Amino acid sequence: MALDKSNNYMWTSKLGNQYPRKVVEANHDSNMTRLRALRSKASNRLCADCGKDGTVWSSVNLGVFTCMRCGSLHRALGTHVSKPKGCTGTYFWGPDEIERMEKIGNERAAEIYGGTLQRPGNDAADCVWLKYLRDKYEGKVFATQLKQAVVTSTRAMQTGRSFNNSTHLSEQEVYKMTPDKRSCSSVPTADLLHLNCDLPAHFQEETASDFFSQYGL
Repeated sequence: MALDKSNNYMWTSKLGNQYPRKVVEANHDSNMTRLRALRSKASNRLCADCGKDGTVWSSVNLGVFTCMRCGSLHRALGTHVSKPKGCTGTYFWGPDEIERMEKIGNERAAEIYGGTLQRPGNDAADCVWLKYLRDKYEGKVFATQLKQAVVTSTRAMQTGRSFNNSTHLSEQEVYKMTPDKRSCSSVPTADLLHLNCDLPAHFQEETASDFFSQYGL
């Protein structure tokens, strides 16, 4: 909700929680200070999607900071996938929204969603970037690839083989191990806000809650 001086008693965050508007207004400056501190971190300074230096937007439900261009593309994804919000002071922020950004952030999001190595070129058309974002956040294509590769590595080590004697794999190592890494296409999944949607039978077992629970969220 943009800044104004209306008499609305309750204010609703992007995550659906309500707070007394006067409290949100009173905490605006301190919340902006917390946001600036978050954005000043090295990983959060770089756009979670394209890697460009300078983040002025965010996706509150996904917990990522983005550049202006990627922020506008998040708006095109639909609010069932991403809830974008400016983070330079134009909008009020609720405590739940700040906590979400603190809990995830760009570094953790890269581990959750993957996709760093599959980024389109910076000069790629918006439609190409939009497909990439849908694959990344709605289809969870790159997260699935990471998960499959970790399972493969675990099974290999259990049978006596090892990968550089390490159980922690970088995304580059995981990407090399993943079969059909360039032929995946987006698949429908439950959205990140737990809204109802029809899924193929073999995808109905994993909800958005299940997905995030793997990462302690």
